[in-house]
Amino acid sequence: MSVNRPGGAAAQRPTHTPTVLGGGPALVIAALVILAALYSFSIRPPPPFAPTEVRPDGLLVTGVAASGDRLVAAGELGHILFADAVEGPWQQATVTPQRESTFTQVQFVSPKVAVAIGHDGWIVRSEDGGQTWAEVHYNTDRADPLLGLAGPYDGTLFAFGAFGLFMVSTDEGRSWTLQPLVEVTAAATTDDDTAAPPAAEADPYDPFAGFVEEVGIGDLHLNALTRLPDGRLLLVGERGLLARSADGGNTWTRLDEIYAGSFFGTLVTPQNALLVFGMRGNVFRSDDGGDSWSAATVPGTLSLFGGAPLADGGIVLVGASNSVWRSDDDGRSFQPAVPDGRANLADVLVLGDRQVLTAGDQGLKVQALAGAAP
Repeated sequence: MSVNRPGGAAAQRPTHTPTVLGGGPALVIAALVILAALYSFSIRPPPPFAPTEVRPDGLLVTGVAASGDRLVAAGELGHILFADAVEGPWQQATVTPQRESTFTQVQFVSPKVAVAIGHDGWIVRSEDGGQTWAEVHYNTDRADPLLGLAGPYDGTLFAFGAFGLFMVSTDEGRSWTLQPLVEVTAAATTDDDTAAPPAAEADPYDPFAGFVEEVGIGDLHLNALTRLPDGRLLLVGERGLLARSADGGNTWTRLDEIYAGSFFGTLVTPQNALLVFGMRGNVFRSDDGGDSWSAATVPGTLSLFGGAPLADGGIVLVGASNSVWRSDDDGRSFQPAVPDGRANLADVLVLGDRQVLTAGDQGLKVQALAGAAP
């Protein structure tokens, strides 16, 4: 017997078939999630980052140079910095390959081309004003450092350093040739009345002062080179080395010794005199291209490592313990030009008659000069 339940067929649970429109919100959310995931993992160019600024007072800087508004500075562990204003920002240049040897000097040889030298005979070159540098020379079998860079003089650039290391380039530093130092003897004078030059006084602080053995130019450390107004070259170095060349550096004649200690720098003064300077504050001046010398008056006995002429006719020298000396009589005497400090200064770049940028073991520093009125 069949029994009819209350409600019958009308009481059954109704069925409902979902439509696309009815599930719209869920599908839209799912689509958004999928699109977000695809975007998150898609390849996109990285956002532009501002150039990394480097503090120029946080490392040893041994050389600084300028071309127009572009400044470059080189120093320890293969660092080269560049900037377009003295106040920065200073940025790290790219050096390829990075040897991490210490640079000792940097110099512009044309408006955009610069050369830097350093330990292990390392030479790098830039063609874009100092932003990128490529290696052009490196000594794998001789670790002697290059200490000085000069020129180009008549198209020839000179790099030189320890134990007579002497190199030349005639293509703005693209390639370098090792050149021997050929020493010749000066012609003897026929004037019997000519007095012999006074013997140089030995410096007790010079480690080589007690040596009497004569050594050749090629055995000595070469520190600086400049060209005289008449075109001759003057090379200075350790143990009082003064050598002059009249043929562009092919041969050298040693000058009479005027000081037994090392010379670290040389320059031509605004009045075309010749200046050499070095250990323990020793500065000598010549009006005849190096035939005779007179000692300049310098306060103290701090070693001097760098110098430059000023546009107003003055001269600035820098050295140990933040020594900055200024001369307003063409190098005959010097006076302190900045307050005392602790940094040892290796190089100086003139920014104006009253301001210089110094480089040393505490980095770069702008210093105001005392002295002659502007």
